[in-house]
Amino acid sequence: MVYPNKEISDDASSQDILKISLAEKLQIINNIYVLYPRLQEVLAAIEYCHHFSLGKSEPECMFLSGQTGVGKTTIYKAYANKYPRQVTKDGTLVPILAVTIPSPATVKTVVTKLLWTLGDPAYDKGTIGNQTIRLIGLLKDCRVELIILDEFQHFIDRDSERVLKTVSDWLKTLILDTNLPIILIGLPEAEEVLKLKSHSQLSRRFANRHYLSSFGWQSDGGAEFRTFLHLLESKLPLAKTSNLSEVYTARRLYYASDGIMAHVMKLVRYGTYLTLNKNQEKLDLNILSAAFEKFVQADKPEKNNPFLTDKFEIEPLHSATLDLEVGGTNKRLKSKYKDLKASQILRNS
Repeated sequence: MVYPNKEISDDASSQDILKISLAEKLQIINNIYVLYPRLQEVLAAIEYCHHFSLGKSEPECMFLSGQTGVGKTTIYKAYANKYPRQVTKDGTLVPILAVTIPSPATVKTVVTKLLWTLGDPAYDKGTIGNQTIRLIGLLKDCRVELIILDEFQHFIDRDSERVLKTVSDWLKTLILDTNLPIILIGLPEAEEVLKLKSHSQLSRRFANRHYLSSFGWQSDGGAEFRTFLHLLESKLPLAKTSNLSEVYTARRLYYASDGIMAHVMKLVRYGTYLTLNKNQEKLDLNILSAAFEKFVQADKPEKNNPFLTDKFEIEPLHSATLDLEVGGTNKRLKSKYKDLKASQILRNS
């Protein structure tokens, strides 16, 4: 069986997995990402902005915020991967223009990064005005349909109202001149750019605001987190079941990661690497313990190693809801999966 996309297919058997080379398995581990239901909801919101803006007089823009490690970058990369750039006889087509805002951030550095990503040989030359004119031309020539700007909080790091006003003006002008939808992604404090009283028009354009939180446990008994673990394990290049989503192991993974997806991925990726190097075919508590000591213990020395002891307690610190601000209001919508019992998603444990 061939794995051109370096993923485990849904119908792969244990024998199929055993035939994959170690090098391919390591590549699979590095490329794993899990689009659990709540991420899929945000993807649908991005898709709405992308396609509903086509032909409209005013594009649909969106602001996505959340703390570090909750999956914001995973979302935009997953969406951009659906629309790869293409080289044709008429030039390069870039349906999705996605860049990470450099730090320290200025309008100049952002325009430069956008031009560089589009392939402008003179990306760093000229004034901001001249660069922006070239950018608008390239956006049209490359048939860009959606712009994604990640790490938007880098503008806040400058701690200057003048900088915020400048970027606010530039964003508003770019939207007006290109009529392209823009997705802004960043930490929650990045929303300050949209709250400038003197720029209510920009705030209105980004009234569609989504907040992505880390996983909860107390609110739903770990159902959503365990669903995520179930989906994650299905992608691992291991021939035997590790039962990550069973309560016994899931509680330990939750405590170790604080419900933050990026931490879970580090634990499981490194754990799978150790498993393969030991010629084993499933993750066990000893391996997860070693992964915890390498990626968590040094940063959080107050935590007990939950894979060696039962002396740990899950605190109700996180919410498993997806907060959406629509039309500038603080309307909160619960994920449709929040009230789903774990037993309705996973096998009984």
